[in-house]
Amino acid sequence: MEKSNEERRNDEETHLHLYSIGETARLMGISVQMLRNYSNAGLLTPDVVDEESGYRYYSFRQFHYIDRIKYLRSLGMSLSDIQEILREGTVETMQKLLEKQREKVEEERKHINEMYEDILWYQEYFSYLQQYDFEGVPYLVRHEKRWILTVDYGAEDNVETVETRLAALKNSEGMDRLRYQRQFGFLADYDALAAGDFAPKKYFVYVRDRVFDHPNIMELPAGIYLCFRSRICAGEWESGLLRKYMKKYKKPAYVIANEYEDNLVEYHECPYEVQILLEE
Repeated sequence: MEKSNEERRNDEETHLHLYSIGETARLMGISVQMLRNYSNAGLLTPDVVDEESGYRYYSFRQFHYIDRIKYLRSLGMSLSDIQEILREGTVETMQKLLEKQREKVEEERKHINEMYEDILWYQEYFSYLQQYDFEGVPYLVRHEKRWILTVDYGAEDNVETVETRLAALKNSEGMDRLRYQRQFGFLADYDALAAGDFAPKKYFVYVRDRVFDHPNIMELPAGIYLCFRSRICAGEWESGLLRKYMKKYKKPAYVIANEYEDNLVEYHECPYEVQILLEE
């Protein structure tokens, strides 16, 4: 009597060649431990497990599933999502979870790009002063629009009080949405500076973008800035030279003193670049 198709399939499955877990791992380019992990996670159980020895054996028909698990893992998919794909076995499920993974990777890519930009910024920050080492002679630099988070610097304030207040503001509710750059500085009074005195009006830290409105977020306008280097907190600048250069310009609306760390131990007396916005 001729066998039915189902009986033939059963006979074929009975005679399928079985591969040990080691052979399967070598053929599929995967570790034995990973195959065990797949089994323990319920993704792919061996076709046969020897009851006496506990040895695991896989059949050829399972290689396709191992390969699918591998490429889904290479896309960063979680084992639980892969398990759902294998369990449902539909293209619709695959598409849904591929879209979920695409959105996740898009967020990660955005984070990596931001981190890359920050690394470039810090490299520029720590090498910036070497680009403008003109032995005390002022120089002109064009700056694009910038954003800072500020706190007032009152008559009774000192570096400790304003740094503490700024730190509290930076870490207050909702402020973690800002991308901070580790460069601090002062907004200073021009008349005092021209008279040989440093009189801060605000203390600030730079932020990448103004992602929301806040009374303590200020815009520093784009423009040409007259710059000079100084250890400003120690009073090391030539006010007479400053007045000479500023004769043909209006009284500036912005005097910025940007901190530049020249070592990673002591920063209170680090060099500053003073930037004065020029308006004819």
